[in-house]
Amino acid sequence: MKRWLLVAGAVVVVLGLVTGGLWVFLPPDHRTTFLIDASESADFREVADAVGAAASNMAADDSLALRRFGGACDGQNTAELVSPGTGQAAKIGDAARAITPSGKATLLSGILAAIDDFSRTYPFRGDKTNRVVVVARNGADACGKNADEVRAIIEEHTRKAGVKIDFRFVGHRLTPEQAKVLAELAAATDAQKPRLTKTSDELVTTMKEVSVPADLAVKEVKVAPCDFVTPEVLAAVHKPGDGVVYADVKCQQDRYTLAMMRTTRIESNDMPTLFEYKDDAWRFVKAQTDMPCGDVPKEVWKAWEFPCLFEPVVCRDTEQSKVTDLDGVGCPAALDIADRYNAAIKAGEPQGQGLFWESGEWSCAWPYEDGYAHAQVPLKCVRTTDKLAVQIGDYQR
Repeated sequence: MKRWLLVAGAVVVVLGLVTGGLWVFLPPDHRTTFLIDASESADFREVADAVGAAASNMAADDSLALRRFGGACDGQNTAELVSPGTGQAAKIGDAARAITPSGKATLLSGILAAIDDFSRTYPFRGDKTNRVVVVARNGADACGKNADEVRAIIEEHTRKAGVKIDFRFVGHRLTPEQAKVLAELAAATDAQKPRLTKTSDELVTTMKEVSVPADLAVKEVKVAPCDFVTPEVLAAVHKPGDGVVYADVKCQQDRYTLAMMRTTRIESNDMPTLFEYKDDAWRFVKAQTDMPCGDVPKEVWKAWEFPCLFEPVVCRDTEQSKVTDLDGVGCPAALDIADRYNAAIKAGEPQGQGLFWESGEWSCAWPYEDGYAHAQVPLKCVRTTDKLAVQIGDYQR
């Protein structure tokens, strides 16, 4: 009898040591749940492919899970499709592609369920990071609670879970209003501002970036507006019409994009089209053959090698003189050369009836123009380095 008790005691001790060892060595460094919008929409396959690509891009020893949301507001509208585990990136991708999208967006239900998933002792949480990567497609939530209610509910579930969860939000093909609602919901989880995508390529890239654990990245990858401006992105902002595409897309200063609207049949009828990055999105500005310079800096037009039309600016208008910047010289430079040219005229330095005079990069003259008496024509100075002109009128000659 005593021998049996000794053997049983030894077995219990061994089992205790094995269990303790598993408890210490099995928890992963990182655990990530992909929470995806499976509500009814035509572009769901793009989301499924992006989730599969992001999962396959992660370390094999990361614990990955997949949860969907979408359905009726008063029914079962979220489900865990793949439980947390390591080495199952392919399983995540296959499960995402097998989803049949249906119902309304029910993101709040998905978030609360994802938080609750982390509240269990097993599967193990990540020792270093625990993350939920959210992909929203049809807006944030169709079941409608106000921002204060959402924040209170999320805080309650997070407190019960007893773990810090890092939420990352990606909004795919959202309208400005949908993006605003998603940003409010993200703020309720203390998350970063949602990343917004318009094309499948952008979505894949963004999903890979937001899924990588922070300690494995040298730094947060920042995607500049010029990095993702493509003909497809511009077409989503301003549709060019049937049989017309955007070509020769040029982006400057992460703010201004000039593209050519071009038919697929005739390449000689390009229409210059200007876009500006504003309020976290590309905005259509103007499509016009003779493009005005507007607020776009002249160095941008120069980089594009495009001759924009500058609207003249009157820099001075007094009884003694009127100085006009014709091409974007800038009023300080225009006034400087006007005053120096006028002083030279009074000193008798210019040559001939054309009052030809040069000073450094400036060439000034009193030109003849058809249809006008010579006395009616203003003086003009041109900066020879960039061919920008200043007009000087009403000086006493």
